[in-house]
Amino acid sequence: MKKNIYLFSFLATLLFVCCDNNDDNSNDNQSIDNIKINNDLTELNKRLDFTNSGVISIENNTATGKSAVANASTTLPLVQIGEINPPVDSQGRTLQASHVAVNGNYAYVSYIMRGDAYSGAIDVIDVSDPYKPKLVTSALIANTDITSLTYANGNLIIGGATDIDKLKSVTNPAIVINMQLSSGLLTDKYTTNYLESRVTTDVAANSSSYFAVTGDNGSLFKLNSTSKAVEGKTALADLRSIALSGDKIVTLSGTKGVNIYNASTLALQKSFTVATDVSGAKRTMDFDETRVLVSEGYNGLGVYDINSGSKLQTIAIQIPGEDNVTNAVSVNDGYAFVANGAAGLNVFKTGTQLNLLGTLGISGSSNYVKSSGDYIYVASGKGGLKIIKMEKPNTTFASCALFGIYNQGPNLILNSNEIKSYSGATAINSAIVNSGAVLTHCGSISVLNGLTLNSGSTFNMRGTLAQGKYLPLSSTELIINSNALLQIEGSVVIWGDLRLNSGAKINFIGNDSSITIYGKVIKNSNVTITGTYKDTENKLK
Repeated sequence: MKKNIYLFSFLATLLFVCCDNNDDNSNDNQSIDNIKINNDLTELNKRLDFTNSGVISIENNTATGKSAVANASTTLPLVQIGEINPPVDSQGRTLQASHVAVNGNYAYVSYIMRGDAYSGAIDVIDVSDPYKPKLVTSALIANTDITSLTYANGNLIIGGATDIDKLKSVTNPAIVINMQLSSGLLTDKYTTNYLESRVTTDVAANSSSYFAVTGDNGSLFKLNSTSKAVEGKTALADLRSIALSGDKIVTLSGTKGVNIYNASTLALQKSFTVATDVSGAKRTMDFDETRVLVSEGYNGLGVYDINSGSKLQTIAIQIPGEDNVTNAVSVNDGYAFVANGAAGLNVFKTGTQLNLLGTLGISGSSNYVKSSGDYIYVASGKGGLKIIKMEKPNTTFASCALFGIYNQGPNLILNSNEIKSYSGATAINSAIVNSGAVLTHCGSISVLNGLTLNSGSTFNMRGTLAQGKYLPLSSTELIINSNALLQIEGSVVIWGDLRLNSGAKINFIGNDSSITIYGKVIKNSNVTITGTYKDTENKLK
């Protein structure tokens, strides 16, 4: 029987099996053989790709007759710090990223095999160094697609579907795995439950229980975190997603809409309809205060009041197309990130209404998105995983309290002898500070293209600065000309080249300032570099 029938059929099955890898259960022994953990950092990090790294923009094409660049957002500085190319299984087949879960500095990424075959993987990515992500462990899981995962109390809860033709005495593909982690890393200590359905579409967890939803004629399952036994279930067709909000369990069904249950008893508290969608497609939800944001496929994004069920807002996909579908949504720190497949990743400012800022300037499709902390993780099918950092102001400078927010458009230009001061978060396309001018910026600033300090100018940078694109595919430069001064109190990351012309000056303030330069440093005569600083790539020698 082909996988697409397994995943999306409306057949009902009845078997439930639970097995622990510490006993002699034959089904579980087969599962142990199918998980191969790789901790070889040298080999793993060959999958890291920095080709598209550097500052990225939020492009807005909505204004008639204006280009995307001309309408770039100036409020959310973003940097793509790397991509993780997808793993290749033991048969040489490239997998596709399907889901992301985050705990602290670790991101857990799941993978599936497109087509009839079953094959999956899980990656663990360490982002403790903000601009140097590391792939620290990976597991190939033969004959099993991993559709979803979540972190819970030192464990990884994993949902998926397995090829029952490869397992004796197992008749149901849907699985949920509870894997014990070791200091955040994968282990071979886990318990597997086989659920009565064709695929586990999503998982969630709280302090005492974990939950799984299954597709086709599926169910919501509640499992005990200690015993790993199923404590309850309730049937509901075509379940796509599950999310927790306080003591509520919220599920999304492609045919039955949103259903809200009590987390302890699984008693149904409320239900309301949402836009119907293509059978079997992955969809997710997230919350913004009392609103639930629902991915609705070709219908875009729906925003509903979680208490009344009334629809508050409909956000259609701007450019209809066969591959332009809203797959996932993630809310974080005042922004909503919406994965629209081939139409890319849209960014909204949250509030009474979601307000579109634009589309993230990244390559490839956006099939899934998860934002947590300072990061946005975008799954792009065979394009792997993109890791994007939000450059948030994280330091308050008393002397900057009266500075206003930058509002001068995508290209910052200071005329000769002009003095300007700004604070907060600023994202711009380019910057030129002309002779004798003084620019002060407190907070975080990103510059997509070139940054030039002309003769006798000063740029007082307090907080963080990210500039340019990763070389050799880009030619972005930060240029400091004769007697121009860049003063750094904080951290600077230059993804392209730094050009220090004759008489250029850099002064580092305080004891914790740093500079990271990924391109070349072109240094002419009489260049002066003063102060205490950390040169992370040893480029300023």
